[in-house]
Amino acid sequence: MSILVTDIDTRVGTYNSHAFSNGNTLPLTGYPFGMNYFALQTNHDKGSWFFNPHEPVYQGIRLTHQPSPWLGDFSWLLMTPMTSRPKSTDIFFRQSSYHRDWAIFSPHCLQIDSTRYQLNTELVPTLYGACLHMEAEDAIQLALYAPGLSSYLQVDDFTIQARLENASETQDPHFAMYVRFCFDQPIQFFENLDAEKKEELTGQELHTLLGFSSQSVHCRLATSFISPEQAKFNLSQIQDFATEAFATQAKWQQLLDRIQVTKKGTASTDMFGHCLYRTLLFPQTFYELDEKGKAWHYDTTSQSARPGKFFTNNGYWDTFRSNYPLLSLCYSDYLEQFLEGILTFYHDTGYLPKWLSPDERGIMPGTLVDGVIADACQKGLRPDLMPQLLEAMIKTRETPDPTLRYGRHGADVFEKYGYLPNDLHESVSHTLDYAYSDYCIGKVASHIQPEITDTYLEKSLGYRQLFDSKKGYIRSKNRQGQFRDDFNPYTWGRDYAECSAVQASLAPLHDIKGLIDLMGGQEAFLDYLLKLCKDDPTFSVEGYGYEIHEMSEMAQVEFGQFALSNQPSFHIPYLFQWTDKPEYTAILLHAARNQLFKPSFDGYPGDEDNGSMSAWYIWSCLGFYPVCPGNGDYQLGLPLFEEVKIYVSQTKNWLTLHCENAYEHFQFLAKTTIDGKAVHSIQHDQLLKAQRIDFSRSIFP
Repeated sequence: MSILVTDIDTRVGTYNSHAFSNGNTLPLTGYPFGMNYFALQTNHDKGSWFFNPHEPVYQGIRLTHQPSPWLGDFSWLLMTPMTSRPKSTDIFFRQSSYHRDWAIFSPHCLQIDSTRYQLNTELVPTLYGACLHMEAEDAIQLALYAPGLSSYLQVDDFTIQARLENASETQDPHFAMYVRFCFDQPIQFFENLDAEKKEELTGQELHTLLGFSSQSVHCRLATSFISPEQAKFNLSQIQDFATEAFATQAKWQQLLDRIQVTKKGTASTDMFGHCLYRTLLFPQTFYELDEKGKAWHYDTTSQSARPGKFFTNNGYWDTFRSNYPLLSLCYSDYLEQFLEGILTFYHDTGYLPKWLSPDERGIMPGTLVDGVIADACQKGLRPDLMPQLLEAMIKTRETPDPTLRYGRHGADVFEKYGYLPNDLHESVSHTLDYAYSDYCIGKVASHIQPEITDTYLEKSLGYRQLFDSKKGYIRSKNRQGQFRDDFNPYTWGRDYAECSAVQASLAPLHDIKGLIDLMGGQEAFLDYLLKLCKDDPTFSVEGYGYEIHEMSEMAQVEFGQFALSNQPSFHIPYLFQWTDKPEYTAILLHAARNQLFKPSFDGYPGDEDNGSMSAWYIWSCLGFYPVCPGNGDYQLGLPLFEEVKIYVSQTKNWLTLHCENAYEHFQFLAKTTIDGKAVHSIQHDQLLKAQRIDFSRSIFP
């Protein structure tokens, strides 16, 4: 039983605001890992939150590259099909109502019926563009709007070439996207909506209107970040609407079919299917092929086109934990290309990426792309790239960037002390992430340069200096080695990134056994976990000075300090596997799946973040999870479905996951076997060779 792309509603998790996140997702229609996505825009006055699923009005279809509302959009264009000229350039004057229940919000297709204009619009995406079909009772018009500087040139009776400059932030002040439109009907008029600039089709905040004499118009459009000529070539690769609609739907279905729920038992697959779709959106393609099939990408640092594959719109702080391990299992053919893109960025800049949109944004702690590389290396993916990637990991670690955009903030200070002192922002979170990255360097080095392995593995334990045995938390120190005086374990911010000491003290993914020793042994570690789960969801805002949305989301659910609203907590349920109460993992997962995730507009417990929370949910349904990417191990969880078949792309084999007693009231994992042999954890090598994993759920622990 496949997850059908036609059953997926892209609006799950799209009801959000600046103050509270139910996913902070957009209803993205696009090609898997494509260059562009398309989403309905319902309002133009709320910044990044331009879609509200409860508002039955829309202002057009937005070609978007927004990976997160906190990063903003870049190179975006609003396209509004109409049948009459609006009386103002104010976007409000062109909006129309639509029937939300009749509209199609699907990964492969977007279809909207305008009540105002009595006009039907269908869009199907391609890798570099889209096909658009508009049909109405009156002659059709198409309004185009992009913020910033834009220009439009009518090439011939059927073709428009556009250049848009509206990046949220890049290192190229003139970074542009080129869009080429080709219509099947002749353009009757081509003008600026602003009467004072009617003949001017170049300018800031330009509103352009195209008119046709026909009531049915087809349009093919293609984009390029390289040149108008490349946009023209990309357009030449796009065929007619029906052909592209079939191809895009087939591509989505092919990728969704790699994880098949063949027997779902009493559970629904709605949320699972939506989450699987989300994991296939990011990173986005940012390279293009020339006529000879050679890959080129636009490099904002040199402000030129350079050879090589490149992918963007990804925050590795979020995605290394769950997305990339899932890709390594079922989509390793794509992951191998993403590794090429990571190396391309290093060749362009001299550093590995941290948060790309479209180039380095320099936000969030650590250099956690190291986890992606180490995990791939440990699993035997792209060994040909690993020597260069190891070089890139070490150089990124040891080369401070005075602009603080690239690499490690305070790299020289960290090297001196083995931790980051608290006169530097988010010092504890940076320290913990740098320690994990050193572990990752050591793991890659063990395959390439074994003589330096121990050096980096030893460095990865430097975080232990920050454990306060009296307070029982990992906390900040100054340069003199003294702990901060004014300490409150519930304070978010200041020394911690989007969490407090409660969650951050569990962050050494690579040294769980060492952390247990620091906390006083297995019993003390269990007590810590139980207190975290039973505690009130309280927080102190003094680190930020205000309540950030992750605090609000944690406080709205009865899960103590679990804080699944953010990535630092993803692994917490699985830490019970290191105690004598492993069954508590199942209790948390069962409750989280049922209470925090639902296939609705408020579907997630916090920011979904580039597929990371969706991938977490998928792992929680499969029955195992990679607590520490880079070591090749998976901890056992609680499978949801009676039977799942997953395509292990590395070996091109199918693996069956079968669960006995997959009923709601069977809340514990009793037994797990791999091809008949009992196991208490899983190694990646076992997944490559196994034919079948059998789980058995029970009523009692």
